[in-house]
Amino acid sequence: MRSCYTARTTNRGTDERGAVAALLAICMTVVIGAGAIVIDAGQVWATRREAITATDAAALAAAAHFAEYGNGCSSGTASAYVGLNSDAVAMDSCTRTGSGTRGTVTVTASGDVNHSLAQFIGRTSTEVTASSTVYFGPASSVTGLRPFGLCSQSDGYQAWIGSGHSTTAIFRIYYTKDNPAACGGAVPGNWALIDFNFGDNLMEELRSWIQSGYPGEVTVPNWWEGDTGVFSNAMDVGSVLGKEIYVPIFDNAMGNGANAQFHLIGFASIIVHDYKDNGPEAGRFLEIQFTTAVISATCCGGGAADGGLFAVGLCKVEGQGICP
Repeated sequence: MRSCYTARTTNRGTDERGAVAALLAICMTVVIGAGAIVIDAGQVWATRREAITATDAAALAAAAHFAEYGNGCSSGTASAYVGLNSDAVAMDSCTRTGSGTRGTVTVTASGDVNHSLAQFIGRTSTEVTASSTVYFGPASSVTGLRPFGLCSQSDGYQAWIGSGHSTTAIFRIYYTKDNPAACGGAVPGNWALIDFNFGDNLMEELRSWIQSGYPGEVTVPNWWEGDTGVFSNAMDVGSVLGKEIYVPIFDNAMGNGANAQFHLIGFASIIVHDYKDNGPEAGRFLEIQFTTAVISATCCGGGAADGGLFAVGLCKVEGQGICP
């Protein structure tokens, strides 16, 4: 009787050990699977975010090239920016829509993320993809403007447009009470200075806009009031000497003094080389050189004039979003 009992106990112990081993194997599979989800899935997520950052940067850089008459896709710019921002993915495609200095650029990239734990449950890697679309075109809404209105029919601006934004000549723009004459007629009592906030024409306010730029957003095309501030040394024009600044372009003006209005149609980037803000009124001027510039701003809607100040901005990521 004792030997039979012993034998039965031994067999039962073997069965229990076998069941524990099977249970342990199942548990290990679950643990590895959970680890795969936590570790490998986390790595996939991080790589995907990195890939999106890379396509964002690549599309922005390519769009800036297109805006300034380059080819951001064939120049290698886009692929270089993908590589600079991610070691895990490579560019698959760079395509543009539109023509001239208006359109969009889409950059796609992909790469494989190798797994450390998921390979034990049959998955060795996961493909990561990313896609970003950026718009580019003449800026239609800008912050940081200086209040020097520039007539679109002035000789300097017409030469700049006629050269296809390539001339490096320096032009003298006179700021007198009759400055807007070529754009709709003289505006007595106004010096082509723009009142961006429709305020009280305070010299302190005008001076701060010249020194640091108007902090609000100016949208074109639209009518804006004129500022009656006199083009004088009280404005501190010297604070922008030698600097690249952004100014509004107008094609029509009407009224007089504090009732003047200017129809702003676009923006230009200029460098101020010289100025005169005292002496006889007829001799006061800015000497400027036009430049092209690309900024982060709004573009493409409303038909803003192409003055050489271009805007770029993300409009779609992973197919989500709306481009102008």
